[in-house]
Amino acid sequence: MPRTTVNLDASVLGQLKRRQHRERKPFSELVNQLLARALAETESTDEVPRPLRWTTRAMGPRIDLEDKDALRQALDEA
Repeated sequence: MPRTTVNLDASVLGQLKRRQHRERKPFSELVNQLLARALAETESTDEVPRPLRWTTRAMGPRIDLEDKDALRQALDEA
């Protein structure tokens, strides 16, 4: 099996060592299994998202902002 060096955060390393102790597996076997599972999960969900369709239409003004009474009424209704 090829060897490599990976820099891990201290918290991740601690979690891995606790899990290694709990499962009584060699460290490299545990890391290999966890990475293989994570990669398999992400590959199954790597679907290409469909392009977003944005529908727009002209709405025009609904309230004359200069008309204080109409503005107040619209705010009261909201």
